Order: sequence, then structure tokens, then C-alpha cells
Amino acid sequence: MKIVFWSPLHGQTGSTSNILAVALLTGLYYRKRSILTQTHFQYNNLEAPLVGVNPYQAASKEYFREVGIDTIIRCFKAAKLDKDTIENCCIALGNTKLLLLPGTSKTIKEVFDYEMEAVMGNLLKAMEEVCGIVLVDLSSGDNTLSHKLMQEADLIVVNLCQNTGVVEEYFQRYAMFMQEKKVFYLFGKYDRNSKYNISNLRRKYNKMKAVNSGVIPYSTGFMDAMTDGHVIDFFRSASVNHRREEEYYFMSSALKTTRNILNQAGAAIERAGWDGQ
Repeated sequence: MKIVFWSPLHGQTGSTSNILAVALLTGLYYRKRSILTQTHFQYNNLEAPLVGVNPYQAASKEYFREVGIDTIIRCFKAAKLDKDTIENCCIALGNTKLLLLPGTSKTIKEVFDYEMEAVMGNLLKAMEEVCGIVLVDLSSGDNTLSHKLMQEADLIVVNLCQNTGVVEEYFQRYAMFMQEKKVFYLFGKYDRNSKYNISNLRRKYNKMKAVNSGVIPYSTGFMDAMTDGHVIDFFRSASVNHRREEEYYFMSSALKTTRNILNQAGAAIERAGWDGQ
């Protein structure tokens, strides 16, 4: 199954931090194998929270040599992708059941856009055959490739925030183009003390139900771990220390949201691998 994360606006909804949380919980707690990748050209912080560096940084070129989206596109053009080729283009993230396919290191956007639009749909199908679950962090807003991949996805996770202006913008500008049965509304960096909590938002926007909407709460520890490149350690540590109220709330909410996303996409998920759910 292909699950894509998209936002109407860049930088306000926590789309990348949301997909990182869902991807790691999918493997660490729901024990489902998946591939995580992105379609951004530059300046997206997907890789650094996991491995400490991003592929578009000049100093990191050697780290990402022979892995990533550029390599897998070359392999795809040369021959049909098989399991070994796909796995060799990814970075295995320890015992997380998660494979990371890093983004591009190209410096010419027109070349990147042309290649991605030509092959990305077929690439995702090939990765889906190998791993079952493919999670993609899409470019936000009116992006041609993003809209194409949303049409082909099993589930579109629409990342929003508690600023109702952003929510109104989505429903007025984009919702008409979405297949609602394929949409999950996700509020990142969520503040439960806000007037615009998830219960009130569901009442205000009747397309949002308990089964197709959820939250990833704001967590200082999670944000610090992203900055430090230690998000895997954060989730492992949080599972041990989850009895602390803030961590318990973050983990239980994120686990519930991840479970609902996977179920909406077609996976059969019942409970997590720890006693918080």
C-alpha cells in the first residue's frame, strides 16, 4: 500500500515530523516493514533526524553515494527493479523494520522534476511489491507530481494545524479534488489545551471523523531528537519511559493515530506492542 503525506502549506503543519513518527511506530510497535522516501527537491529535513545528514548537503555526498532516489532511478532505467536492488538503494535503520530511501542530491530542479514525474509512479509500485507499505513525504501545495501520486495512493494523509485559516484554505481550495474515502486528516505539533482541539475541530468540520482524523502532539523531546538526529533513540527511550505523563500522552496519541492510518490504508492493525494502547 502507498501512503502519502501532503500539506497545503510548507512548514506549518509538521508534515515531515508526522511521517517520521508514523514510519517509526509502524516498524517499532506495529512490526510492519516499510520504505520511507520523499519527493522534495531540497531543504526537506527527512533524512537528518534519522541519520544525522541530508543528501543535498555538500559535506554529505559520500554518505549517500550509491543509495537514494537518484540511484534507484538509474537502476530503474537500466533494468527492472528487483528486491535486492531496491534494498541496496535504501539505508536499513537498525531493528526498526524501516528502510530509508534518501531524497535527491541533484542541483538542477528541472532535471529532477522531469525524472521524478516520468518514473516515480512505477518506482512506488515496485517498492510496494518488495515491502508492502511505502510512505512518501510529498511536496506541499500545488505540485504536479504530488497531485499525480495522491491520485495513485491508497491513502492521502492531509497534514493540517490548529490554525483554522489553514484548515479553511484546505477545504476551500483543495478538498474538492480529493477522494474523501482516501483522506486522513492529521494535526501535527498538536496542543490539546487549545480551543481548537480535535473534538472541536471534528464538530466544526463534519468531514473529520474519529476514524479518519488524528493528532501527533507537540513534544519537546521529539523536536530536540529531530534536531539532534536521534529520533530512533527517542522512540525506543519513550517506550521505556512512557509512564511519564508527557511522554505517555505523546506516545499513546501517536500510536493511536498510526494505527488508524494503517487501518484506513487497508492494513489489519489491532494494538501496539506495549501497554500504552
